[in-house]
Amino acid sequence: MGTLLTHVRNKFVAGAFAAIPIAIVVYVIVWAEQSTRVLAEPLGYHVPGLGLLIAVVGVYLLGLCVTSFVGTLILRLVNVLLQRVPGVNLLYRAWKDVLVVPPDQHGVFHQVVLVPVTPDCAQLGFTSGSPLPGDPDSICVLLPNLPSPLSGKLVIVQRAVCLPLKMSVEEALKYQLSTGNYLPPQLSRAAAPREDAITQGKVVT
Repeated sequence: MGTLLTHVRNKFVAGAFAAIPIAIVVYVIVWAEQSTRVLAEPLGYHVPGLGLLIAVVGVYLLGLCVTSFVGTLILRLVNVLLQRVPGVNLLYRAWKDVLVVPPDQHGVFHQVVLVPVTPDCAQLGFTSGSPLPGDPDSICVLLPNLPSPLSGKLVIVQRAVCLPLKMSVEEALKYQLSTGNYLPPQLSRAAAPREDAITQGKVVT
Protein backbone atom coordinates (compact mmCIF):
# COMPACT_ATOMS: atom_id res chain seq x y z
CA MET A 1 0.00 0.00 0.00
CA GLY A 2 2.84 2.35 0.89
CA THR A 3 4.51 1.72 -2.45
CA LEU A 4 1.28 2.56 -4.29
CA LEU A 5 0.83 5.80 -2.37
CA THR A 6 4.43 6.79 -3.07
CA HIS A 7 3.98 6.05 -6.76
CA VAL A 8 0.75 8.11 -6.93
CA ARG A 9 2.32 11.01 -5.03
CA ASN A 10 5.45 11.12 -7.20
CA LYS A 11 3.44 10.95 -10.43
CA PHE A 12 1.05 13.62 -9.19
CA VAL A 13 3.89 15.99 -8.28
CA ALA A 14 5.57 15.34 -11.65
CA GLY A 15 2.30 16.04 -13.44
CA ALA A 16 1.76 19.23 -11.47
CA PHE A 17 5.22 20.55 -12.37
CA ALA A 18 4.61 19.64 -16.02
CA ALA A 19 1.20 21.36 -15.99
CA ILE A 20 2.47 24.67 -14.59
CA PRO A 21 4.44 25.83 -17.68
CA ILE A 22 1.66 24.57 -19.96
CA ALA A 23 -0.91 26.54 -17.96
CA ILE A 24 1.26 29.67 -18.13
CA VAL A 25 1.62 29.38 -21.92
CA VAL A 26 -2.13 28.84 -22.35
CA TYR A 27 -2.89 31.81 -20.09
CA VAL A 28 -0.54 34.09 -22.05
CA ILE A 29 -2.04 32.97 -25.38
CA VAL A 30 -5.61 33.53 -24.14
CA TRP A 31 -4.69 36.93 -22.68
CA ALA A 32 -2.98 38.01 -25.91
CA GLU A 33 -5.93 36.82 -28.01
CA GLN A 34 -8.45 38.66 -25.84
CA SER A 35 -6.35 41.83 -25.77
CA THR A 36 -5.97 41.93 -29.56
CA ARG A 37 -9.50 40.79 -30.44
CA VAL A 38 -10.57 44.42 -30.88
CA LEU A 39 -8.22 44.72 -33.88
CA ALA A 40 -10.24 42.16 -35.85
CA GLU A 41 -13.68 43.62 -35.03
CA PRO A 42 -13.70 46.14 -37.94
CA LEU A 43 -13.26 43.22 -40.35
CA GLY A 44 -16.46 41.58 -39.15
CA TYR A 45 -14.79 38.21 -38.58
CA HIS A 46 -14.66 36.34 -35.28
CA VAL A 47 -11.80 33.95 -35.91
CA PRO A 48 -9.78 33.08 -32.78
CA GLY A 49 -6.27 34.44 -33.00
CA LEU A 50 -7.00 36.79 -35.90
CA GLY A 51 -6.42 39.88 -33.76
CA LEU A 52 -3.11 38.48 -32.52
CA LEU A 53 -2.06 37.78 -36.12
CA ILE A 54 -2.96 41.34 -37.11
CA ALA A 55 -0.92 42.70 -34.19
CA VAL A 56 2.13 40.63 -35.17
CA VAL A 57 1.88 41.70 -38.81
CA GLY A 58 1.40 45.32 -37.71
CA VAL A 59 4.53 45.27 -35.56
CA TYR A 60 6.48 43.72 -38.46
CA LEU A 61 5.26 46.40 -40.88
CA LEU A 62 6.11 49.09 -38.33
CA GLY A 63 9.62 47.66 -38.14
CA LEU A 64 9.92 47.87 -41.91
CA CYS A 65 8.75 51.47 -41.86
CA VAL A 66 11.06 52.73 -39.11
CA THR A 67 14.11 51.05 -40.66
CA SER A 68 13.48 52.64 -44.05
CA PHE A 69 14.91 56.01 -45.05
CA VAL A 70 11.58 57.82 -44.70
CA GLY A 71 10.86 56.09 -41.39
CA THR A 72 14.23 57.19 -40.00
CA LEU A 73 13.45 60.80 -40.91
CA ILE A 74 10.04 60.54 -39.24
CA LEU A 75 11.58 59.09 -36.08
CA ARG A 76 14.10 61.93 -35.96
CA LEU A 77 11.29 64.46 -36.37
CA VAL A 78 9.26 62.84 -33.58
CA ASN A 79 12.37 62.77 -31.39
CA VAL A 80 12.91 66.52 -31.91
CA LEU A 81 9.24 67.29 -31.20
CA LEU A 82 9.16 65.23 -27.98
CA GLN A 83 12.28 66.96 -26.71
CA ARG A 84 10.67 70.38 -27.23
CA VAL A 85 7.31 69.73 -25.52
CA PRO A 86 7.44 71.10 -21.91
CA GLY A 87 6.95 68.38 -19.29
CA VAL A 88 7.01 65.58 -21.83
CA ASN A 89 10.65 66.26 -22.71
CA LEU A 90 11.79 65.49 -19.15
CA LEU A 91 10.02 62.11 -19.13
CA TYR A 92 11.24 61.32 -22.64
CA ARG A 93 14.86 62.08 -21.83
CA ALA A 94 14.68 60.06 -18.61
CA TRP A 95 13.17 57.14 -20.54
CA LYS A 96 15.95 57.25 -23.12
CA ASP A 97 18.70 57.52 -20.49
CA VAL A 98 17.34 54.73 -18.29
CA LEU A 99 15.73 52.21 -20.64
CA VAL A 100 17.67 52.63 -23.86
CA VAL A 101 21.13 51.12 -23.33
CA PRO A 102 23.84 52.57 -25.61
CA PRO A 103 25.47 50.08 -28.02
CA ASP A 104 28.82 50.31 -26.20
CA GLN A 105 27.32 49.45 -22.81
CA HIS A 106 25.69 46.39 -21.26
CA GLY A 107 22.34 46.17 -19.50
CA VAL A 108 21.95 45.05 -15.90
CA PHE A 109 21.14 41.49 -17.03
CA HIS A 110 24.62 40.99 -18.48
CA GLN A 111 26.47 39.09 -15.77
CA VAL A 112 25.43 36.82 -12.91
CA VAL A 113 27.21 37.40 -9.60
CA LEU A 114 27.00 36.05 -6.07
CA VAL A 115 26.59 38.86 -3.53
CA PRO A 116 27.18 38.32 0.22
CA VAL A 117 24.25 39.25 2.45
CA THR A 118 25.75 37.96 5.71
CA PRO A 119 28.95 35.97 6.40
CA ASP A 120 26.87 32.77 6.09
CA CYS A 121 24.46 33.82 3.34
CA ALA A 122 24.82 34.95 -0.27
CA GLN A 123 22.29 35.92 -2.95
CA LEU A 124 22.31 35.68 -6.72
CA GLY A 125 22.35 39.05 -8.46
CA PHE A 126 22.64 40.62 -11.90
CA THR A 127 24.98 43.42 -12.96
CA SER A 128 26.23 45.17 -16.06
CA GLY A 129 29.74 45.06 -14.66
CA SER A 130 30.24 48.77 -15.34
CA PRO A 131 31.91 50.67 -12.46
CA LEU A 132 30.42 53.77 -10.89
CA PRO A 133 31.66 57.03 -12.45
CA GLY A 134 32.99 58.32 -9.12
CA ASP A 135 33.97 54.96 -7.64
CA PRO A 136 35.70 52.56 -10.05
CA ASP A 137 35.87 49.84 -7.37
CA SER A 138 32.07 49.61 -6.97
CA ILE A 139 29.29 48.33 -9.24
CA CYS A 140 25.49 48.32 -9.21
CA VAL A 141 23.83 44.94 -8.65
CA LEU A 142 20.16 44.05 -8.94
CA LEU A 143 19.07 41.60 -6.23
CA PRO A 144 15.87 40.11 -7.69
CA ASN A 145 12.65 39.45 -5.85
CA LEU A 146 10.59 36.27 -6.07
CA PRO A 147 8.51 35.24 -7.90
CA SER A 148 9.31 38.18 -10.20
CA PRO A 149 13.09 38.27 -10.80
CA LEU A 150 12.71 41.31 -13.07
CA SER A 151 12.13 43.51 -10.01
CA GLY A 152 14.06 43.76 -6.79
CA LYS A 153 16.51 45.92 -4.86
CA LEU A 154 19.33 47.84 -6.52
CA VAL A 155 22.46 47.92 -4.36
CA ILE A 156 25.97 49.31 -4.72
CA VAL A 157 28.60 46.69 -3.92
CA GLN A 158 32.38 46.66 -4.03
CA ARG A 159 33.55 44.67 -7.02
CA ALA A 160 36.00 42.66 -4.87
CA VAL A 161 33.10 41.30 -2.79
CA CYS A 162 31.06 40.05 -5.73
CA LEU A 163 31.85 36.65 -7.15
CA PRO A 164 31.21 36.37 -10.91
CA LEU A 165 29.59 33.05 -11.81
CA LYS A 166 30.14 31.16 -15.05
CA MET A 167 26.39 30.96 -15.48
CA SER A 168 24.14 32.33 -18.22
CA VAL A 169 21.37 34.74 -17.37
CA GLU A 170 18.87 32.14 -18.59
CA GLU A 171 20.18 29.59 -16.08
CA ALA A 172 20.02 32.14 -13.27
CA LEU A 173 16.45 33.16 -14.15
CA LYS A 174 15.43 29.51 -14.33
CA TYR A 175 16.87 29.01 -10.84
CA GLN A 176 14.99 32.07 -9.55
CA LEU A 177 11.67 31.18 -11.17
CA SER A 178 11.81 27.59 -9.90
CA THR A 179 12.33 28.89 -6.33
CA GLY A 180 15.26 26.56 -5.91
CA ASN A 181 13.71 23.44 -7.43
CA TYR A 182 16.15 23.77 -10.33
CA LEU A 183 19.80 24.01 -9.23
CA PRO A 184 22.26 25.04 -11.96
CA PRO A 185 25.42 22.93 -12.03
CA GLN A 186 27.51 26.13 -11.89
CA LEU A 187 26.00 27.09 -8.52
CA SER A 188 28.04 25.97 -5.51
CA ARG A 189 28.14 27.10 -1.90
CA ALA A 190 31.88 26.48 -1.95
CA ALA A 191 32.13 29.29 -4.47
CA ALA A 192 30.48 31.79 -2.10
CA PRO A 193 32.57 34.83 -1.09
CA ARG A 194 34.84 34.30 1.89
CA GLU A 195 33.98 35.94 5.19
CA ASP A 196 37.14 38.06 5.18
CA ALA A 197 36.21 39.47 1.79
CA ILE A 198 32.73 40.30 3.10
CA THR A 199 34.07 42.23 6.07
CA GLN A 200 36.29 44.28 3.78
CA GLY A 201 33.50 45.15 1.37
CA LYS A 202 30.40 47.29 1.60
CA VAL A 203 26.82 47.04 0.48
CA VAL A 204 24.90 50.32 0.12
CA THR A 205 21.21 50.42 -0.71
